This record gives sequence, C-alpha cells and structure tokens, in this order.
Amino acid sequence: MGKRGRGKTKGFAEGARRLRRRAELLTAILVLLSVPTLWFLIQQTGSEPIISAVASPETRVISPPSAPEAAAQVRDVDRCDDPLVLVDREHGLPADYTPDDLVSLRDLGVPILGRDAQLRREAAGNLERLVASAAAVGEELTVTSAYRSYEDQRASYARLVSIYGRGANKTSAPPGHSQHQLGTAVDFTNAAVGYEVRRNFGRTSASVWLRDHAHEHGFVLAYPRGGGRDTGFHWEPWHYRYVGAENARRVRESPLDLQGYLVQEGVLPSC
Repeated sequence: MGKRGRGKTKGFAEGARRLRRRAELLTAILVLLSVPTLWFLIQQTGSEPIISAVASPETRVISPPSAPEAAAQVRDVDRCDDPLVLVDREHGLPADYTPDDLVSLRDLGVPILGRDAQLRREAAGNLERLVASAAAVGEELTVTSAYRSYEDQRASYARLVSIYGRGANKTSAPPGHSQHQLGTAVDFTNAAVGYEVRRNFGRTSASVWLRDHAHEHGFVLAYPRGGGRDTGFHWEPWHYRYVGAENARRVRESPLDLQGYLVQEGVLPSC
C-alpha cells in the first residue's frame, strides 16, 4: 500500500476515535443533566401520597359505623336506663344509680298506700292509665311500693333477713339486685287482701284483670308461678315491671317469661 493509502486509513481511524469520544462526552453530559431531575422526582414522590386503586395488605380502611351500630353504641352508654336491662341475682346495679326522671305517683292521682311513691316518668304515666282502666271496670289497684333506692333496699333486706334468716332470699333481693331500684317496678295490693302484700292477691279478680290487661299498658308480671328456678324468687303476683307496650306484647306472645325474655335480649347493666 502506498503512503497515500496509509494516510487515508489513519485519518479514518482518528475520525472514529473523535466521534466515540464525543458520544461518550454527550452521554456523560446527559447523565449529569438527568440527576437533578431524578432527584426532584424522588423528592416529589416522597412528599405526595400515591393514589392507588389497590390497597396494600397492611392497609385497613375504617368506615364510620352504620346507623344500627351507632344506635347500639349510644344504647351502651345508658344501659341502666334501658327498659330491658337485666337486673337479677347475678346482675346488679351500682349503689349510686338513681333514675333522673322520677315523678310522684300521688301527684298523678295513683292510689298509694302510706307515703308517696315514685316511678320513672314514662312508667308512671302508663301506670296512671292502667289503674284508671282497672277502676273503670270496678277493679281496685293500690300501690304499696315503687322506686326503692339502694339504701332503702339494704334496709328492707336486712329487716327481712333478721326475721326469716336465709329464707329471706326467696322473697327479697339484696341491695343492687332489686328491680325496684330501676324505677320501673311496682307492687300492688287492694282491700280484698287487707292492703297487704300477700300471695292471696293472685286469687283476686284484680290480679286476673292485670294478667289479661297489664301488657296493654307496658307492664309484665316479673315473677310468675313456677318461675323460681329461673328468677330466684317465689311467685309474686303483686310485682309488675314496666318494659313498654311493644316489649310487653312480645313477652305475652312468647313462650318465655319476663326473665327469659330479658336474658334473650341481653341488655346488661352498665352505668
């Protein structure tokens, strides 16, 4: 090959090297220019939430409670005021529980034996109508006991224990375990039994009337005949508890007595 041919070959090689160096330099410049942009994007990604249609496995979405759940939560706050709260030998009320809507039965014209008695407002209004309905057909109903505080129940229970000993447990509840503290329970009597609290009241026409009509006014016999094993109390034909007309109707139509119905509903005292 001549000198001229070798010169051309050398020129081509030198040109290729210059082009390669320019390409490498251009690549380096592009890399340097892309670093700030990449850093900016990383910063933006870290500071702004990424919206995704698919939640990660650790993500737990908490929704507001539905209307029934919210109602149940509100109900839990004042369970001792619930008309279906279960109060028996196993479930009791605190010593400081007192309903805040007690009203005088005497002021409503309800016949009272002895000093005045009180019930919660709704129960008292329905008791007034119950007594009036009974009187309209010639049946006398007189109240011997209604709301009873924790301390009143303590005194009553202690007096009966001093007389009957352990046998008092079948006729009286320890303090905190009496339905009377709820302000929705009432004891009846009349002239037919000498205005005393006696089982003979269960054989009177007034007792029969209560059996047939008390539910219409929201009252239910709390301790029926033969229910001692479930309730822990002997038959008390004089003792009625207000649970509201709808609940009273359900109890009447149910094979359960009041105790069984309350256990089924499961509203435990919490106040």
